[in-house]
Amino acid sequence: MTREGGGPSYSSHMSGVALSLLVMGLSLVAVIIAYEAFGHVGPKFSADLLVKQQAALRKQYGLPPKPVITNDSLLLVPPSLRNITQNK
Repeated sequence: MTREGGGPSYSSHMSGVALSLLVMGLSLVAVIIAYEAFGHVGPKFSADLLVKQQAALRKQYGLPPKPVITNDSLLLVPPSLRNITQNK
């Protein structure tokens, strides 16, 4: 299809735009489905993983066990900054 001027028609350019929008929409749907499937892991997951890793390493190297932190507000603070927040 050509216009009077001899160039390609408007609709042939729009099919590429439509295809691009379709791909972007499907990608967005895939991201939403993945987020719903795996969910937000949050600080509790990280804290549990850290406790398991520390326990395994302490056992491997023969170190005494360390007390587990259960204070949720303290779990939001990175381990390197916990001493600073406790001293205030």
